Amino acid sequence: PRIRVVETDVTDADALDALLAGATVVVSIVPATLHGHIAQACLRIKVDLLTASYTSDAMRALEPEIEAAGLLFLNEMGLDPGIDHMSAERVIDHYLADGFRLKTFTSFCGGLPPAEFADNAFGYKFSWNPRGVFSAAMSAA
Repeated sequence: PRIRVVETDVTDADALDALLAGATVVVSIVPATLHGHIAQACLRIKVDLLTASYTSDAMRALEPEIEAAGLLFLNEMGLDPGIDHMSAERVIDHYLADGFRLKTFTSFCGGLPPAEFADNAFGYKFSWNPRGVFSAAMSAA
């Protein structure tokens, strides 16, 4: 098999290093607050990393080490952020290429239910960690 799904304690550096040793790339879908542990392990064993989370300050702080190691760490590779950003860019590029000028652009990615189901103060249905929604709302994305 080319993909292996495992369970481990990501705060155990030795176990994490042993688990990731020999990997070509690591795809991390742990909660965003734990990506730092995965990133540190990837730096130690010199392997590229993909995450689905927004780039945190902790991840941003690792950029000099990542660059010095010649590694690729890509964050925001999920649905939101990620696919929504890429699809929005595709639409924007299409219209700009046709000579249109962009004044504003607003994107709502999958979180807005039909009005009859928007039965809370946010008008939003949580399909993942609510903390991530609030973090995204406060992000400068």
